[in-house]
Amino acid sequence: MRSSEEGNRVRWRGEPGFFEIWFLVVFDPQGRRAWWLRYTTFAPAAGGPGAPRATLWAAAFEARAAIPALVGKRILPLTAYEAPAAGPFRVRLGDAEITNGSAHGALVATGHRLAWDLRFEPRPGEASRAPHLLARLPLPTQVSHANDAVSVDGWVTLDGVRIVLSGASAVQKHIWGTRRVEELFWLYCPGFSGDPVARLEATSVRVRQRNGPPPLTTIWACTTHGPIDRCGLAAVMTNRAERTAAMGLRWESSGLLHRIVIDAWCDPTTLAGWIYRDPSGFDLHVAQSDVASCTLQIETRAHPLARWRRSIHLECTEGAALEFHAPEPLPGVAYVAWDDEELARECRRSS
Repeated sequence: MRSSEEGNRVRWRGEPGFFEIWFLVVFDPQGRRAWWLRYTTFAPAAGGPGAPRATLWAAAFEARAAIPALVGKRILPLTAYEAPAAGPFRVRLGDAEITNGSAHGALVATGHRLAWDLRFEPRPGEASRAPHLLARLPLPTQVSHANDAVSVDGWVTLDGVRIVLSGASAVQKHIWGTRRVEELFWLYCPGFSGDPVARLEATSVRVRQRNGPPPLTTIWACTTHGPIDRCGLAAVMTNRAERTAAMGLRWESSGLLHRIVIDAWCDPTTLAGWIYRDPSGFDLHVAQSDVASCTLQIETRAHPLARWRRSIHLECTEGAALEFHAPEPLPGVAYVAWDDEELARECRRSS
């Protein structure tokens, strides 16, 4: 297992055809709010359109607000990117910065000024959420769950109004590679009502949507009864994820004596939409809500021929992160274009 510092280490060395991402999601379930903060570099493939760039992205979610999702980004020249080759991990994009324990920055999101200054105690090691074999393969996309289930202190401001955070739940990841996956569903829930230690993460990834290998689906959860790890190689080939509605997903995993069922959904108005570009030039549509809802149900049986009986049922209301990645857009979602910093005005009016 790598340390969180090693998990966040910069992988890009200036070559064409490469992308790198560090993101942090901070949850305030009492306020039914969350913030998504993303620091990236992008280098098109040789001969591809565009130039290398650095980009700062952010979204502010508030489930019951008049505009539940505020979105924006800052596209910066590569000269604004700074990452020391030695010493502790640190990436600076202009006046914004992320380290293995802090993040700060500011931008305009849907016409509102959003700023943040956050800090957390890093995890000693990254979390394991996939078969160990994958980390040793030369996959086109790699991920480090560098800092899982950390507590964040600091503040976020929206148009100068400060929200002070103390012990807010958060997750921080690092993603890099030469080709983006075409389809991805992701759910992260930092807490459930009725169980003080319960949390979960579920993912389903398909490298190519058509004519490619089957999806790899992982499920990890923890309750007061202990951890549930369905991320091993045998499990990911039998776990299932499926769309249940326009904005809903279900994950299922069955063993001989245990079955896990996870349902997740969100209000469509809480979705932030983005267009991501692959280094080769194709685009993906990404929609996310960090004030989504979900349920975790665990069923057991006495022996393989017995009937399933529900033993655990937990609920989270407007306190989870839910993402949809695919080549095609979701109906009714407005997306920030690759070369834009905010939603087009007509999209802002319609949303």
